[in-house]
Amino acid sequence: MRRSVYLIVLLSVLTMMWTTTGCNNKAAEANDSIIDTSYVDTTHADTLTSLIEETVMPKAADELFDDFIFNFAANKRLQQERIIFPLHHEVYGTMSSIGKKDWKMDHFFMNQGFYTMVVGNMKELRRAQDTKVAHVVLEKIFLAERYVKQYVFDRVDGLWRLRKLRTEDMAENKNGDFYLFYDKFVNDSTFRHEALSETMEFSGPDPDDDFSRMEGSIMPEQWSMFAPELPREMIYNIIYGSLPKYGDQRILVVRGIANGFETELTFKKTKDGFMLVKLTT
Repeated sequence: MRRSVYLIVLLSVLTMMWTTTGCNNKAAEANDSIIDTSYVDTTHADTLTSLIEETVMPKAADELFDDFIFNFAANKRLQQERIIFPLHHEVYGTMSSIGKKDWKMDHFFMNQGFYTMVVGNMKELRRAQDTKVAHVVLEKIFLAERYVKQYVFDRVDGLWRLRKLRTEDMAENKNGDFYLFYDKFVNDSTFRHEALSETMEFSGPDPDDDFSRMEGSIMPEQWSMFAPELPREMIYNIIYGSLPKYGDQRILVVRGIANGFETELTFKKTKDGFMLVKLTT
């Protein structure tokens, strides 16, 4: 994925900060492998904000939304400048507005060190690198509360701006069936076991050799050996341009912000919901 020089510096700072403080999520039990995102430590984000605000974001960072959003999430001054106030907010069909003085800094996924995307196929990820994309919807999915908050961004005169918010019931979302399924998948071990394919494709590190990778298939009872860490409280989705045609497949992509790690879980739609058929780590 293309990155601006400014963003590379930003990610380098993040890497040093997380390396120094360590990761609090590595203590997850092997048979669960779920990230608890209920606790958010804003110390890193606050420190990072003060560092980033001292540097002007280059114009090139507006070419790609990925470059822009990391700066937008880390720079309080930039965030204020790039929001069209009063910001329209549609809440369950009722319109309201948020004034500039009432806006609170939103660090989005910066605090947790990773972000997620839900796509129908891997080709859709290429949209993130398309400089012609001028409309993006960033979704914040609150799993336990059963609602989705959408941040609607448009690039106007070459500058990305947040122009609208929309809060809707999860069931009303275009991808709501998958979000509801995912909530049960990560929080209900019995349900999760039933949603694992009998012959799940696997590609990833060999648990017996840190320097090797293995290809093949795993059975549901082997899940605990290969299961990646997954968020259980909140996930994000970034929709570049028009809404993708998901079809009968969903791929959940989990990407580390500073460490380059990526995990892909491929689900196939069934008459009862979805089934995990492939895991790539």
